[in-house]
Amino acid sequence: MQHLIRVWDGFVRGYHWLLLVLLIALWITGGDLTYIDLHKNLGLVVLALLVSRIMWGFVGSNTARFTQFVRSPAAAWRYLADELKGRAREPLGHNPAGAYMILLLLALVLAQAVSGLFTNDDLFFMGPLAGLVDYDTQRALTRFHRNNFDWILIAVIVHVVAIFIYMFKGKDLLTPMFTGNKKAPSHSTAKGPAQSKPKIVHGGVGVAIFVVNLGWVFWWLG
Repeated sequence: MQHLIRVWDGFVRGYHWLLLVLLIALWITGGDLTYIDLHKNLGLVVLALLVSRIMWGFVGSNTARFTQFVRSPAAAWRYLADELKGRAREPLGHNPAGAYMILLLLALVLAQAVSGLFTNDDLFFMGPLAGLVDYDTQRALTRFHRNNFDWILIAVIVHVVAIFIYMFKGKDLLTPMFTGNKKAPSHSTAKGPAQSKPKIVHGGVGVAIFVVNLGWVFWWLG
């Protein structure tokens, strides 16, 4: 028998879908200089959102905390090996292998947001922190900013493909990211004991953190 357990708080779910929308908007506006100011402001929103998610990784719900879902590379490989053999026990939150995809996406998008602050296209736009570095560094970071988005797209595609592979295998990772709830065994099984409910922090706290970060980011860089 299975029952629903609250796994994802409102902030984690909001962060996930808002970041997706922002990345799409940045991809659209990044190729047209007409929207360069909008592109910059969207990038600042992303920066505030990422800082908030990093903070939430230390003070948020159990399933959102880095110490709870990030395991050693060896643990991630063992999980993948068990998954291929069909005997992996799916945790309530991120699995050990998926945790590294989360960290990779976080690092790639953070690098994209920070590098954008130092860009200089020599024509219409100069990032708010470009004046702190020399011209060669500006150009190098501008090239990085342009090329890194391709790596973000690749990582997102791999992430989406993995989700559909799990769905094909009967493990629905998508619905809980909408509802916040995940089906879990309600009693002990041959694969182990029933999983206990994680401590969930109200998403409103995360939203308040995001609003504060949004304020100082736009005050300093807007």
